[in-house]
Amino acid sequence: MAYPKLITAKAVYDFSVDGGAISTITPARTEVIPANAIIVDAMTLVTTAFTSGGTPSLAVKAGGLTVIAAQNPASHSSLADEKVTVNAVADKTTANGAIQVVVASGALTAGVVEIYVTYYQSDISA
Repeated sequence: MAYPKLITAKAVYDFSVDGGAISTITPARTEVIPANAIIVDAMTLVTTAFTSGGTPSLAVKAGGLTVIAAQNPASHSSLADEKVTVNAVADKTTANGAIQVVVASGALTAGVVEIYVTYYQSDISA
């Protein structure tokens, strides 16, 4: 009998590499979440503070699912603290997909965040 494996995927969003325009951004440094992954948790570790010329909204997607809801990264504690569990999703992906950052309502001008998404790989062969 095969048992599911608990896996953590990582992405690093870096404004100086990935830009900060209002869009969905796939960071240059990201891992792909496989189809049929059951996402159970997402965490962030901000290593360079976010700045913006406006009031930005930032969300995180993994495998096509929103795992961190839109929030202001300059003021909301879950994207300003060093390490925080942001969302327990417990949802299943339907296709392979990279970890992505969604910037809305205000372009970013600086910021670096490590993103960790933990999931069970549900299709493990014996």
